[in-house]
Amino acid sequence: MLLKGQVAVVTGGGRGIGRAIARRFAAEGAMVLVAARTAIEIESVAAEITAAGGKGAAVRADVSREED
Repeated sequence: MLLKGQVAVVTGGGRGIGRAIARRFAAEGAMVLVAARTAIEIESVAAEITAAGGKGAAVRADVSREED
């Protein structure tokens, strides 16, 4: 586990490459915070990570908005 004890923040993690990166980081032992604009997608990815035995959390955010 290359990333055990590390935290990874993956923006755009709800689908495509971001989803794959989030799942891979989790498989390598990282706690993964998945962020994107669409809550349902990132909640699904976080649930997949948790179901596989990893630690994942979802935060709805638009990185282009300073408030988020």
